[in-house]
Formats: sequence, structure tokens, C-alpha cells
Amino acid sequence: MELLDDRQKLSPKDLNEVLMRMLAGSRLWDDGPQALQILSCIDRMDKKVPGVSKSYDVLSEIAHPNWRGVFGMYSKTDEAKFTAHFGRGLRQSDSPQDAIVKALLGAPGLFELAYNRISDAMPEFLLQDRARATLLLERSLEPSFESSPPPMTV
Repeated sequence: MELLDDRQKLSPKDLNEVLMRMLAGSRLWDDGPQALQILSCIDRMDKKVPGVSKSYDVLSEIAHPNWRGVFGMYSKTDEAKFTAHFGRGLRQSDSPQDAIVKALLGAPGLFELAYNRISDAMPEFLLQDRARATLLLERSLEPSFESSPPPMTV
């Protein structure tokens, strides 16, 4: 959403560079645009839509599990008996299903917010893009007198 707000400040070249980094960026190949840092994007988005960062962190734990995502999700420890019970549904609160459901319930609202912002900005963006294209076309059709004009013959 920052790009929508700040696009006026960018030259066409800079805007193209940002869009290419967003759409085709990679950290694996040197011959293409450099990828954006997703955590920086998530942190900036969290300032506009509080809770996005926490949801991202919870979903990351589920998608890339560590202790909490594997052992913590499918076991219950009885510390007094020094035993662990394994299976589904052992934990009653803070379940991964709750986190996924909350994230899925929030996602349509976030999508709607972004979609509406883009829809509202699109007519102005297209007019600016058309004006830039027209200006570039007019400049390319203007005669250039950088060298001396050809001599006139009588």
C-alpha cells in the first residue's frame, strides 16, 4: 500500500524497478532483480493493519515448525511423571487450528482493503501513465537539431 501512496514521488524507472522487485525478485539469481525483504514488508504492513505481523509469525511456526510446531503441537508433557503423550487434540487452547482460522478470517478483510485502495488509485494511475506515454511519444517525434541541418539546394 505504500507504493500506492508514494508512486508520485518515483520516476517511471524507479517505479518499474520496485514493481520488478515485487513481481520477479529473487535472492538466488544475480541476473534478475533483488528480492524484497518480506519481514520488512510485513512489519510496515502491521503499522497500517495491526495484527498482521503476529498472524504471520504464528503461521510461519506452523509452516516451518520447530519444537512448538511439531513436538508442542502433537504432545502433552506430564512433568511430574516425566512422560510425554503423543497424539492429536491433546492441547485445548492456543491450537494451530485456531491460529489458521483467525488468519483465514482476517485475510479477506486485508484483501478487500488492498483491492479497494488499488481500485480507487487505478484511474489516476492510468491517466498519469497515459500522459507520460504521450509525452514520451511527442518527444520522440520532435525533430532533433543536435547536428546542423542539411544544406539547402537551389
